[in-house]
Amino acid sequence: MKKLWLVFGLTGLRAFGFLSDPWLGTADIQRVTGDPIRVHEPAARAELSVVTWNIERGLAYDSILSVLRTLNPDVILLQEADQGCRRTGYRNVPKDLATALNMNWVAAGEFQELGEARGRGPAITGQAILSRLPIAEAAGLGFRAQDRWRWSINPVQPRRGGRLALRAVIGGVVMYNTHIESGGDEGLQQRQMAEIVADQATQHPDTPVLIAGDFNNPPVRRARTLQSLLRASFVDALGDASHREPTSLGQSHPIDWIFIKRLGPGLGRVVPAFNASDHSPVFARLSAPASAMAGSPQLLGASSARELVLK
Repeated sequence: MKKLWLVFGLTGLRAFGFLSDPWLGTADIQRVTGDPIRVHEPAARAELSVVTWNIERGLAYDSILSVLRTLNPDVILLQEADQGCRRTGYRNVPKDLATALNMNWVAAGEFQELGEARGRGPAITGQAILSRLPIAEAAGLGFRAQDRWRWSINPVQPRRGGRLALRAVIGGVVMYNTHIESGGDEGLQQRQMAEIVADQATQHPDTPVLIAGDFNNPPVRRARTLQSLLRASFVDALGDASHREPTSLGQSHPIDWIFIKRLGPGLGRVVPAFNASDHSPVFARLSAPASAMAGSPQLLGASSARELVLK
């Protein structure tokens, strides 16, 4: 009963954010911030290691930092990364992690978390990219397809903003870090992913590309979002997903992914880390982009990739 009253109490406190918090428009929420060139390392390398991880806002900050130090990737793609929220001690989670790991960083908000702010500073949660290499051309791709009513009138988790992909160029690879809408509306999820694929085809048609994040997909065999990536010649960087363990608590199938095009897939795995977040990080080591890789036997066409993911 005490826990029930606590939930109601916190809900009421957050609702006050409609009156007390600064009124941010979507452009302000999704504005890209960060320090993309604070660290300089040589860009030329044979491999690029990447982690994608929904860090559950950064609530278990010390455990998250410990896991990332152990994995020691070149690039980290984070979802649900808080900036200035009460629940995570008003930390700028992406900045603090980047500083501790000596990496460059950029971030873009998805939502202003009403009732989580301190003073007149806004509370934001969204995507972040950390990298040992310089980060170029960082931009937020706000989706036209949104579940707008779900969050704008939610009394338990009041928010402003909307879903997006954070796009950046790192080491010659265009990377999209995304958190596809939850809630089981697969048509909406597929439209959001289609906007990423269309942006890539228009803005970077011939560049190595990576799309990663929390896709919130249904079971793999019937996931239309994953099928649409395969039809666009993307490859699951971890290979066969038929026996892959769940990447999120409460799910029976993986919902966190790294898909690639014009990159050579290497070793990859799901890293158990439920002590740090309700999601586990997904790690992949990829062959670095090079024009000579175009005919490499490591690069799989869409048909063989479909077998890897769905068999």
